[in-house]
Amino acid sequence: MERKRSYEDFTFMASTMFRTLGYDLMDSPKPLWQKLLLRSYFLLCIVSNCYEASFVTYRILQWTSVAGSPSKIMRQALHFFYMFSAQIKFVTFMKYRKELRSLNQQLKDLYPHDEGKQKEYNVNRFYLSRATRYVLYFYYFVMVFMALGPLLQSCIMYLIRYGKAEFLYLRIFPTQLSFNTETPLGYILGYVIDLTYSQFIVNVSLGTDLWMMCVSSQISMHFAHLAKLIAEYRPSLEREQQDCDFLASVVRRHQVILSLHKDLNRIFGLLLASNLFTTASVLCCMAFYTVVQGLNKEGISYLMLFGSVAAQFYVVSSYGQMLIDLSTNIAVAAYEHKWYEGGLRYRKDLVFVIARAQRPAEISARGLYIISFDTFKTSMSITYRFFAVMRQTVGK
Repeated sequence: MERKRSYEDFTFMASTMFRTLGYDLMDSPKPLWQKLLLRSYFLLCIVSNCYEASFVTYRILQWTSVAGSPSKIMRQALHFFYMFSAQIKFVTFMKYRKELRSLNQQLKDLYPHDEGKQKEYNVNRFYLSRATRYVLYFYYFVMVFMALGPLLQSCIMYLIRYGKAEFLYLRIFPTQLSFNTETPLGYILGYVIDLTYSQFIVNVSLGTDLWMMCVSSQISMHFAHLAKLIAEYRPSLEREQQDCDFLASVVRRHQVILSLHKDLNRIFGLLLASNLFTTASVLCCMAFYTVVQGLNKEGISYLMLFGSVAAQFYVVSSYGQMLIDLSTNIAVAAYEHKWYEGGLRYRKDLVFVIARAQRPAEISARGLYIISFDTFKTSMSITYRFFAVMRQTVGK
């Protein structure tokens, strides 16, 4: 028999993404030395991020350094858009961290902790599916491979050609820093900066999405349970008052969940508003750069990255679609259950429940677009059009 997931299981991966950066959103009790160590590493990641992000931006502004080379343009643009998206996510996350902490606590309080209740809520249905977990593992594997690849390649090539060639000093990013990275000490320092910077970018990008998925899945679970309660309820003319009390309790619980959904939109709205543009831009640059590079090591790496980023955005879109479907299922359940066996007052009250539940609970990106499968299709369409235009322009 499959073990029922606890609430901590749902938040584990999202929390881990930030804890490995040295930031604990829940501020769980730790010895003083652990807190100091984590905060020191978090500060290192912040400094590395600010330092390298400034050079990435400067490189883009210094257009003459990449002009005339489609390959360099695409690689620098890819780096910039991915970095820019992560900066927006991080700033948004830190701005709303207290609200997210409060929302997380409210959802934890509502979560069914009794095994019987967990079975009634079917909690495991809303945990990260195996396919979703594989997508996340693959995404992180690709990022680790791209982060450690240059160092491994430099070391392997040096050992193979020992005494016949100099060390290659390959780095994760092509960004030129303020010091020479082609000396042993400079290379070590540069690679540490690259590594902490890339970990910051990847963990923030993935961690914020995981928090959004976690919160939306919890809200979806409560919508699904309300629909189940209504679908299984059997009203009767003889107990009209009891039936109306049941509807009143459903409405109160529905209002609580809608309030949590409103908090979800406020916390993640700005974050998602930037996602469509940056994701489409990153995917377009990846596709173009892969074609330019061909089937060499770097081209294959970016092809894998394209697949992992597209899959990640699909997973995020699927959680938005699940929220839409399960929130409107309440209206469907109210319409399809045996309402005609209830009294006149019960039927009148039910109309208001149906009317409110027909408006889907959406994850709206500041009103610009709604996270759903339609958004994913739009993103892929934009990516293809940008890619086609760029390829035609460069091919002339």
